[in-house]
Amino acid sequence: MRSLPPFFLVSLLLVMSMAPLAANSVMLPTVEERAATPKALIDFEVTSIELGDSLTAALQWDQPDNSTLEYVLRDESVLVSITFTQAGTSSQPAYAEGWMQVWHPVGFLMEEHYVNMTLSGLQSTTETFYWSPSAAHSAIDEDGNLYGGIILRGTIDGGLADDNEDNNEFDREVPVAVWKDPMDNGFCGDVDGDQVVDCTNQLSANEPTWVGAGYDSDGSLSSDPDYYGHWRMENASSNEGEMHWRVSAPGSDYASNRHDRLWWGWFTPFDNCDDPGHGLKYGTLDSAVSALYGNNFCKIRVRSFDFISMHLVTAAWGEMAAGDTIRMEADAGGSLEYYNYSAQNLSKNHGDWSRLVWNMTDIHPNADYTLAFRFDSDSSLANQGIHLDSFLMFGFEKVAEYTLDVDCDDPLPNAYMVVPDDSRPPSLFCKIKNNGYVDITLRLYTEVSNQTWMNNYPLRIDSNNRFDHDNYVVSEVINALDTMNTWFNLSIPEGASVEELDWFVWINDGTTNLSKVYIELPVSVIAAYSISLDQKALANPAAVLYPGATGDVAMVMKNTGNQIATWNLGATFGDSRWGDENLVWHDANGSVVTSLAMNITDEFELTATVIVPDEISPGTYAITLLASGRPPANFVADWTIYIEVPVFHDLVLEPETTEMVASADGFLRLIEVRMVNNGNSEEAFDLSLLSDWKLGVSLNAEQSLGIDPFGGDSTVLLLLPMPYGIANETYELWIIAASQDDSGYQSSVRILLTVPVTNLIEVEDLDMTEEVFRGGDAARTVNWEIWNKGNVNDAFTIDFDTSHPDVWVQATGLTNGRTPYIPAGSSLNLTVRYSFDFSASGERDITLTASSVEAASDGFTVIGSGNAEFIVGTQGFFQILAPSPLEIVESGDDYALVYTVVNLYPDNQLLRADIDRNSDIFFNIFDARVDAGDRDFVLLANESRTITVWLTVTDDNLENLLENEMIFGIVLEVDGDRDKVSMNGSVVMYKLNPIETGVDVEETAWWAGNILFLLIGLGVVVAVLVASLRIFKSATAPMEEISTLDTYEMTVDGSGWDDQDGIPNAPELPADDEVANSMYGGAKEIFEQPPEMPPPTSVEPEPEPEPEPEPEPEPSSELPPGVPPIPEKGLPEGWSQEQWAHYGQRWLDQQNSE
Repeated sequence: MRSLPPFFLVSLLLVMSMAPLAANSVMLPTVEERAATPKALIDFEVTSIELGDSLTAALQWDQPDNSTLEYVLRDESVLVSITFTQAGTSSQPAYAEGWMQVWHPVGFLMEEHYVNMTLSGLQSTTETFYWSPSAAHSAIDEDGNLYGGIILRGTIDGGLADDNEDNNEFDREVPVAVWKDPMDNGFCGDVDGDQVVDCTNQLSANEPTWVGAGYDSDGSLSSDPDYYGHWRMENASSNEGEMHWRVSAPGSDYASNRHDRLWWGWFTPFDNCDDPGHGLKYGTLDSAVSALYGNNFCKIRVRSFDFISMHLVTAAWGEMAAGDTIRMEADAGGSLEYYNYSAQNLSKNHGDWSRLVWNMTDIHPNADYTLAFRFDSDSSLANQGIHLDSFLMFGFEKVAEYTLDVDCDDPLPNAYMVVPDDSRPPSLFCKIKNNGYVDITLRLYTEVSNQTWMNNYPLRIDSNNRFDHDNYVVSEVINALDTMNTWFNLSIPEGASVEELDWFVWINDGTTNLSKVYIELPVSVIAAYSISLDQKALANPAAVLYPGATGDVAMVMKNTGNQIATWNLGATFGDSRWGDENLVWHDANGSVVTSLAMNITDEFELTATVIVPDEISPGTYAITLLASGRPPANFVADWTIYIEVPVFHDLVLEPETTEMVASADGFLRLIEVRMVNNGNSEEAFDLSLLSDWKLGVSLNAEQSLGIDPFGGDSTVLLLLPMPYGIANETYELWIIAASQDDSGYQSSVRILLTVPVTNLIEVEDLDMTEEVFRGGDAARTVNWEIWNKGNVNDAFTIDFDTSHPDVWVQATGLTNGRTPYIPAGSSLNLTVRYSFDFSASGERDITLTASSVEAASDGFTVIGSGNAEFIVGTQGFFQILAPSPLEIVESGDDYALVYTVVNLYPDNQLLRADIDRNSDIFFNIFDARVDAGDRDFVLLANESRTITVWLTVTDDNLENLLENEMIFGIVLEVDGDRDKVSMNGSVVMYKLNPIETGVDVEETAWWAGNILFLLIGLGVVVAVLVASLRIFKSATAPMEEISTLDTYEMTVDGSGWDDQDGIPNAPELPADDEVANSMYGGAKEIFEQPPEMPPPTSVEPEPEPEPEPEPEPEPSSELPPGVPPIPEKGLPEGWSQEQWAHYGQRWLDQQNSE
């Protein structure tokens, strides 16, 4: 009995050591687990997380790599099993606490279940809970991989006894789909007409299902063949479940001209489409489909704005004929998007299903929409169509909760080291990311533990709110999954003491103000020398000064450090033309200072006096004002001021003369004007003139080129054309130069121009060569314009000069050889008569010379002349061939002289033909005329034509011929624009009754009687002469003495002498009359006396008032063509030049006969 207790104790120990092996949840550790912590006595771990049981199973997704991934559906419960294990080797039971958690990937806890356990080494326990996901979280990538998911997390805590904490937490992501439908239930009609409905048509209220309807192209329900459309179900070879959908009967083709839809929705017993509990939210009531099926039908509306992403997975096989389609239609109230199954690469093999993914993320992203399978066919080819099955929707659903990721560049665990009035104070830069799927706002706040800093130096926050930058800021909206950059800026007060303090940063929710992130940073203020140098009144530029000017800039200098120091004052310049002499420091009393000793927080007002160099270009010049500490202070404060030197305008205009006298003679005068730029910048100027517009003055340039500053110069010319007729007076000319850079600046100079009395004449040149003149034609007239180009009224003496003596010219309307007075600037059209001798041919010139009367009265000679050019006679442009002589022996009216005209000009000519009617033939014929068709014609180049002259001769004409045979000439004159040609034709006329030749008794007796009469007459004359001589000798004085012929008047016009036969013989000159009492009275001796000189007459000044009465024409000193020259001794006594023109030749003939 004594041996039993020891044996019992040993047995008890053995049983206790084997107890862990008998546990109901014994798990043998794997090799890897034993290798992880081979020496751990207590090692709690989360071993696995499993989904589903016999009642709730997870769904399977086939990944492209042939692996599978489990997923669950939103709002459907599934069992979650989490296994906890004590993987240590200790046989002693150990206590642990565990948590089964559901975390959203955004970072917030969705649900949690607490467990505790006591386990010995290698023992495990499995804990479960039912999970109903409240939000979808899943997506399909481009390769077809399913990803995303809600996080299932198991956590265990074994306390201090747990030797390994690395395996105390285990996570598993489980994708959560939005919806899944095998499409095994649906509603349609009797498509094939066999009295059997072709769908399951199992009505279940508020359960999403598929409902078919047929439509016309306008969107209304179609009744052909009925309203249900052609969508139908088939229970063979489905991708999922027992049924799938198609648009044709098995073994048949689909119908033509169809527009049928298969709607996704639910039937409801209610009158509204609120969410009845399926989780797809509200829908849209379709009254047409409701009436068709006899129950209210609600079309499901997919809320795109509730999802970050969305993917629809369906299965299909088959094909559509050309022009026909099956599509998934997403209708957002008229805005349509489609997924076209007809365009996909589908298998045509029976039952060979293809999985298709439609990325709907960007489909109506901010709207909701209905979904329907749409079948459209035309009237052409058809086949069995595409088969459809399965409806699976994945998405990242938005949730209201969110978390933040904040990444800051803080120096932790070290502290910020700062100095008073730090010019570069600490700035905490943070990237704040919104991990949530909703847009948020945040409240940002920062402060320091020393509240005195906060009173005077508030901290600054810079965020996406651009209008709020104090130490408390509400941000603008941060979009889902977006990041906001934020700066928290610390300000250090001036003269801050050496101390340690804390800097706090809060990032709170924008709505609830609950804290999301809190940061605490240590800050150390160290001893430092520092000073501030600031402009008292901020201004940029600090001063605007011209070259050589002086200006003051008020400054404030303050000791911002926490040490006492002395500071030197100075400056640096950014331009080498500035130096130390250009800046002087003054204190508040106006005294010059170069340094200052300052206690802590001392503040002084100073003046920086700026002196601008004399020759400095315009611009903005930087001057850096300096305050540098004397050792031990090594701090330098600076402040940059900007001095603006504006453009200094100083232009001097220096003309070579400011007074000029110039006649208004049309000759250009120049005045050079020197432009000197005494300003401080190269500058160009716009040039203008102020003057009387009649002067016509101008400058040779409208603007100058750039003129160098500080005395640079340029020149411009003043052009004075001195036009004719400028009035006699003094004119002011102003030259104005306006700056192109500153329209408000201009410089000017005055020039005085004096215009004296100016006499000028201009006689126009006449080009008369466009017409060819014929020599011997009657005198013609032309208006010859004479201009008074002077500036006073003037009359002109007229003279002519000709290039050949066969040119005759005479002016009319002159008084004593001069014109009336012509106002300044006006002209006179002088009538000039001219003609050419028969022998004239070729080019002829007439020169008219006008001499100023006013200038002559002042002792000056001013003349003007003009030349008139003529072409006279034949020029050889065409030729007239003389006709054969015409003989006329009897009367008739059809006698013709035929001339030939040849065009020698290389161009067509318009010609006019006529005959010269001055021929003697016109005294011996009845009429002569040019044929009517030959008077005007166009003669082509190098062509010829004939001109016929018809003659009419009467018997009287032939009877009255003076001789038996007479030859006459008839001249044909042909005129053209380029030439005038005449040609004589011969006409021989015979007397009708010829006079017989030989001795005529009557004629002999007539001659004898006349001779006898003459002899008797001579005797009588001699007797009379003898008697007269005796009487003359005995007479002491004549009975009547004729001493002058002033009363003698010869009348030509209206005398009745119409032809040559009517002109009387030239009268005998009185000097040849030996009879004392002849018709002239007086005796020969009287006429041998020289004529009395007329008494001198006083010359009266010509009146200037205009218009002057037209004077009588004055005889020209030149004689018309054909008039004999005047004898060397002059005209006979008492004869005028006009009498000589008519009777001079007969007077000469009488002299010669005597």
